[in-house]
Amino acid sequence: MKIAVLGVGGWGQNHARVLSYLRSEGYIDDVVVVDVNENRAKLIAKRFGVEWDTDLRSVLNKDDVAGIIIATPTRLHYQHAKEALEAGKHVLVEKPLTETVNQALELKNLAEKNNLIITVGFLLRFSTAIRYSKDLYQRGDLGNILTIMAKRTSFWPNRPLDVGVIRDLAIHDIDLIRYITGGEPRYVFARGGAIKHDYEDYVSMFIEYDMGDNYFTHSLIEANWVTPFKIRRMEITAEKGVIIIDLLQHSIKILKEEGIYQPNIKYVEPLYAEIKNFILSIRKEEKPEVTVDDGIIALKVCEIALESMKENAIKEVI
Repeated sequence: MKIAVLGVGGWGQNHARVLSYLRSEGYIDDVVVVDVNENRAKLIAKRFGVEWDTDLRSVLNKDDVAGIIIATPTRLHYQHAKEALEAGKHVLVEKPLTETVNQALELKNLAEKNNLIITVGFLLRFSTAIRYSKDLYQRGDLGNILTIMAKRTSFWPNRPLDVGVIRDLAIHDIDLIRYITGGEPRYVFARGGAIKHDYEDYVSMFIEYDMGDNYFTHSLIEANWVTPFKIRRMEITAEKGVIIIDLLQHSIKILKEEGIYQPNIKYVEPLYAEIKNFILSIRKEEKPEVTVDDGIIALKVCEIALESMKENAIKEVI
């Protein structure tokens, strides 16, 4: 079984690196990197000792290619994922799943029709710090969650800019809060704008998550490509304490009445765990830990946040 990576100009090269590890561990037989830039494809293939190609159609026609990871620009996600699904390949698409919810729904229907997996690259669901925090909440160690604050700052990424910070950065936290709490987003209010780019490059978002039984969790998500310092942090305030998560170090601090505790969490590279789950799902040994519906819901909230920012209004997630 081979796995292909489409697009290795940026983040895709990390997928190729991790796939080469998984190949050495026997999870797959080989890897093929695909890029329209032949020199880039050859460079990454040589670096990791894998195959290369410049023609997506040629790769999709190969019977031994079981799945494809799509790491091309967002505007190409829909077309590339559609071609892969039509060719009978399982698909992992980098976030956001597509440019629009309607495109994402079409891919979902196509995958279901062909009995194929389509999953989304919500990498941080596989962070050991996030999973530790989720387990604490599910065990009842935190009580009810009152508020979650998330902060992502850095200069704009060194790659072609085809979406703004909402669909590129804030989408992670939109999904993570839903993943940790199990709540569903209900109301969104967003304010932001563009200082240095054509797309929005800073935003503050208030999202209310419905936890059921007339219980709501509130979140404040801040993201920008303006502040010249990289921060990836989440703070969960609950009845029985506060958790501060550093998503660069994948570490947490727990603040409770008796003091501050920093658990020693064994690190596993989130990208490794994500791709391994994709492969084992293709082999029917696991189920995808991120579903296409997860990708659609997060994208829907992004669309509503953009509407809210434009209209200066609170919007309901229907």
